Amino acid sequence: MLDPKKISSGLSSLNEKMPALGSATSKLSSGSSQLTSGLDKLAANNSKLLSGSTQLASGATKIADGSAKLADGSAQLGDGLTKVKDGNATLADKLGQANNKVNKINSNKLTYNQLATPASTKHVEKDKVPNNGTAMAPYMLSVALFVGAVAFNLMFDLVTPLKYPKKAISWWASKMSVLYPFAFLQAAIMYFVSISMIGIKPVHYVATFWVLILVSFTFINVVTSLNLWFGKVGSFLAMILMVIQLGGSAGTYPIQLSNGFFEAIHPYLPMTYSVNALRETLMIGGSAKSDVMVMFGIFVAFTLIMIGFYMFKQLKIKKINYKHS
Repeated sequence: MLDPKKISSGLSSLNEKMPALGSATSKLSSGSSQLTSGLDKLAANNSKLLSGSTQLASGATKIADGSAKLADGSAQLGDGLTKVKDGNATLADKLGQANNKVNKINSNKLTYNQLATPASTKHVEKDKVPNNGTAMAPYMLSVALFVGAVAFNLMFDLVTPLKYPKKAISWWASKMSVLYPFAFLQAAIMYFVSISMIGIKPVHYVATFWVLILVSFTFINVVTSLNLWFGKVGSFLAMILMVIQLGGSAGTYPIQLSNGFFEAIHPYLPMTYSVNALRETLMIGGSAKSDVMVMFGIFVAFTLIMIGFYMFKQLKIKKINYKHS
């Protein structure tokens, strides 16, 4: 059987320990709350902790790469210093050899002059032009031939036929039988007057003559084509073209001294090539082949344009208007 005294004594001891047990329980509850709060904060900052760990790992990798590059750079620097040292030694050796050679030279006035002026210049006249008039001749001859073409078109009717033209080509040929002799005659007269009266002495006499003939024929074709297709307006356009060519053909000064507009149109002006070709035959003595080929191309092109005009007009002209057909 249980001893009532022992039971009573145990209960008394339990009652005495209850306050301590309650205090311990309270502390346990408080500690548990703090532990829970700490775990919540750790969970909330887990992503930051993970990001920091990643950055730390990346930084460690960069430090490793930088250390490797630094090691490579140090090795290259060492090689460079070695090369500089070797170069300095070679330079010192060569300077010593040069000094020994200089000491063996018996210096005099000629030696000093050779060092002061190692090269000399010599002026050679490549293209001898006796005066400014000869230099301006290619330009003025071209202008004169163009003015002659404009004047002839103002005086001569190049459209109206004497009788009904059966073929356009015969109509064109009948008009050219007057136009081309005039072109030849004006160029020939200008050539002989320039040589016999003005005193121009071309480097190539024959080439100059035939270039003038080609220039005259080319200008005649250009001006006549404008007059045929545009009438009185064509005469005005021919005058405008002449004025533009005065500035854009580089007849007086190099084209580089002109403004951008004239530099742009310079390669497309007929007078550009006549001036260049005449300069070659009159003064320089070089080849005018390229300029002659361009002018011949212009001549052929405007010949076809004129024939095209007569073909167009021949379709519209009526036979009844001509009594002698």
